Amino acid sequence: MAQEVAVRDAAALPPDTAAQAKFKTFHSLRYRDYRFLWLGQVGAAASLWMEQLARPLLMLSLTDSAFLVGLVTATRMVPMLLVGIWAGVIADRADKRQILLVTKSVTLLTHLTTAAVILTGVIEPWMVFVTTFIGGSAMAFDQPARQSLIPRLVPRESIANAVALNSAAMNVMRIAGASAAGLVLAVFDYGELYLLQSLIYVGVLASLFQINFRRSEQDSTRRQQTSALADLREGFAAVRRDSVILYVLGLSLILFVWGFPYQTVFVPLIAKRALELGDAGAGLLVALTGAGALLGSLTIATAGDTLGRRGLVMLGQIALFSLGLLLFSRAEVLLLVVPALLLTGAMQTSFMSLNNAFVLGRTPPELQGRIMSLFSLDRGLIPLGATVGGLLAEALGPQDALTIMASICLACTLLVAAFVPTIRRIH
Repeated sequence: MAQEVAVRDAAALPPDTAAQAKFKTFHSLRYRDYRFLWLGQVGAAASLWMEQLARPLLMLSLTDSAFLVGLVTATRMVPMLLVGIWAGVIADRADKRQILLVTKSVTLLTHLTTAAVILTGVIEPWMVFVTTFIGGSAMAFDQPARQSLIPRLVPRESIANAVALNSAAMNVMRIAGASAAGLVLAVFDYGELYLLQSLIYVGVLASLFQINFRRSEQDSTRRQQTSALADLREGFAAVRRDSVILYVLGLSLILFVWGFPYQTVFVPLIAKRALELGDAGAGLLVALTGAGALLGSLTIATAGDTLGRRGLVMLGQIALFSLGLLLFSRAEVLLLVVPALLLTGAMQTSFMSLNNAFVLGRTPPELQGRIMSLFSLDRGLIPLGATVGGLLAEALGPQDALTIMASICLACTLLVAAFVPTIRRIH
């Protein structure tokens, strides 16, 4: 069955140890296959945050255009909108481990290609857009497979902890990866940085090869008896039947469109143009958001299974995130920049961890890939926010543009809190 490995591992723990473990921050790492998935996430996250810094700075160095910085960010997310929902169908029909091996291999090739065109001196802006789109396509298939694999590697009561630990890995690497990228760029160039990312991905693939989980025969037979289109319809029907998941998806949309562009559009622009910190300084600012995000994800890992009134918590997280962005947009000195980015990082990641754990826990295992892929439709609209952010930054400057984006994010959150009582009542 879907959770055979997790149940077997849980049974291997003494009863009192298993009962105590669920209250500990890192207890999901007791499960072997999840541990290898998590180690792979550490490496993938390190490379991701290196690229999150390198890509906009590379585009800025090639074009000196804030609009194109926003557009290349949008390009990475477009595949989410184009194929994201089908990626969820595939995640529920195919071997999730095999999907991850393919997507990570594609990402490795995009890094090697980018390094090659930079080091040979033939790099052009269009090449950055092409490799960004291919990498985004791999990410579109990666996310639903990875998220829906987690509940199959740990017991149900550990899902919130496992999801939060995945976020913690992402955010430790937001600190380490972004800082390392800034240091590499201070000494070398973008080509060497992409070579380093390629080397990291070799380790990611090695970790994924260690996972023993396979689809059960029952699951494989069931998938063969239905068409992909029927599976897609089943996923949408499940959401229509459960309005709570639909509302949570709507709440996430606010963050994705009006909040997410701050990382790849506004942090590099403000660091270089407003604060005059250079490439290394931009890396340190991204690392600050990672420090806050690590705190937020570890908080959910520790307390996520015991939180009540989750709806109110999620609304509060987005509101505080927006306030942090507003502070960052007006900050002129590091004394204000530091707490602003710590707050935004903590609230963004704790919201996503709580959100994903809630949806996974509420969804039947056979639907988890498709339901999680619906978040790809939200993520697929990140290009809208990134493009709008880039246009505003080009016209008004990055600080005023971020003030507008953050104000819209806060206003939308307050309107949802006032007029959608169902979200406030989520437990």
